[in-house]
Amino acid sequence: MKHTRKKTRTYLFAATGTILVLTLVAFTAVSLSALRKTAYRQTENNLKQFCHAVAHFLDAEPELREPENLQAFCMTFAAEPEFRITCISPDGTVIADSNATPTRLENHATRPEVAAAIAGKEMASIRYSDSLDRPLIYYAIPYRTGVIRLSVAVDYIDTASRQTMLILVIAALVILLVAISITLIVSSRIVVPLQALEEAARSYTAGNPNVTFTDAQYPVELSELAETFAKMASGLEEKIQALDEQNRETEAILSSMNDALIVLDENDRVIRVNPAAERLFGLSQKDTPGMSLIQAVRNTDIVDFTLYPLASETERTIELRFPEKESPRFLLAKSSSIKGSPERLLVFSDITRLQKLERIRKDFVANVSHELKTPVTSILGFIETLKDGALEDPVATRRFLDIMEQQSTRLSAIIEDLLTISRLEQDETLPVIREDSSITDILFNVKNLCSDLAVKKHTDIQFSCPEDLVCRVNAGLMEQALVNLVQNAVKYSPERATVMVKAWKEQNGEEEKLICTVTDNGPGIPEKHLPRIFERFYRVDKGRSREQGGTGLGLSIVRHIVL
Repeated sequence: MKHTRKKTRTYLFAATGTILVLTLVAFTAVSLSALRKTAYRQTENNLKQFCHAVAHFLDAEPELREPENLQAFCMTFAAEPEFRITCISPDGTVIADSNATPTRLENHATRPEVAAAIAGKEMASIRYSDSLDRPLIYYAIPYRTGVIRLSVAVDYIDTASRQTMLILVIAALVILLVAISITLIVSSRIVVPLQALEEAARSYTAGNPNVTFTDAQYPVELSELAETFAKMASGLEEKIQALDEQNRETEAILSSMNDALIVLDENDRVIRVNPAAERLFGLSQKDTPGMSLIQAVRNTDIVDFTLYPLASETERTIELRFPEKESPRFLLAKSSSIKGSPERLLVFSDITRLQKLERIRKDFVANVSHELKTPVTSILGFIETLKDGALEDPVATRRFLDIMEQQSTRLSAIIEDLLTISRLEQDETLPVIREDSSITDILFNVKNLCSDLAVKKHTDIQFSCPEDLVCRVNAGLMEQALVNLVQNAVKYSPERATVMVKAWKEQNGEEEKLICTVTDNGPGIPEKHLPRIFERFYRVDKGRSREQGGTGLGLSIVRHIVL
């Protein structure tokens, strides 16, 4: 440009006024031509940036790609009539258009920029629009299997060119330096705002949400375009904020779920997992995306259930046994397709506790039926024997009555213990009344209640407790729990054994605990039975337990009292 200005100044001094005018006009025309090319190039670049911004936004909002939503999106996106967005299918059919009804538009397959985009190339073109009756700058990019095309009117560039030419011609008649200055000023009024728009569009596309398109003082010719870009950016920003808020809500819901959730893509690779799935399968959200399902869950049953459904199934639910080192875990697995997406959703509910409770319930029903049936059958049998003539034998009658009394006592004890457990379960939700009680007095009552049984077994019950030990407890419940434990210790210890009952306080920081232990030298309980000894009617040695007169409910009562 400096070289051109030097040549122009040479002609000023070497040519006549006519030649000077012609030279200035030629110079002005060349300048305006270059200016228009720059304006077109900058506008094409801006359209390119916004085409990719629209494609990125549609990727983030897949529901907007539906035909019924796409037309509304285009009309909302292109809020100004000078700015036009068109979505075109691979065969050239217009799917959505911001300035016209798609069904009224002809096939666009022959448009040069559309044909190039269908072939997989980005292209810009400048031509006259019959539908809008004005020349436009077009820019089209391939998107998925179709085309996204943006366009703006070029009227503002022509208008600016004519105004600039008039200013330059008038200024050239006055003085060459003034004309050159005016040319530079007018040029800067067009190029600099376009460059500012380009930089803003590039920065916005790069992910900077704080970019605005109205900071610069745009000339009239560019103000409408800047406002259009600003409105489009504002609309996109609102959509992005709404998406962010929705994502945060979704993340909060997934984080608070107790059920494990895994999302698979169309290639059956993990897209995301929630914290419950991390805990269940030992995963991490950082490393898991991209894993195959077998890598994530390490269980072929889950993979077979998920990846090989029946042809007619879109949703499946099944119970699976998930082996672990300590004990098996039971999962309720659900696999379903996501509507309108090739992705699949897996939900795993841990029903191990429900399975355990169901097993305990079944065992309880079976055990209580057996425990009640045994004494009742015995009593009925002896009654039938007596009715058949055994009443005539006083010795047999006496023995039968003694046995019937024992079985009735056992039946009464079972019913009493069941009622005790039922009462304790009903009272678990109510506050326990606690009072300052002497632990020594409680142990003294326990000794009196267990003394008859201890005498029969020749067992020595010893107690160790500070005389001044006082704790805030429910004395009746404490006494009942300790009686059950001491009676068990006496029953299952050999004769002439020793049972030791100790009580003391422990201070652990600010927490104070009362510790009570009952120790005997009986046969003990094998380790494998320890997890189940507090279940109702669970017996380590069923025959031996019944011989001792136990109901199978003593430790269950103790557990409820402690809870």
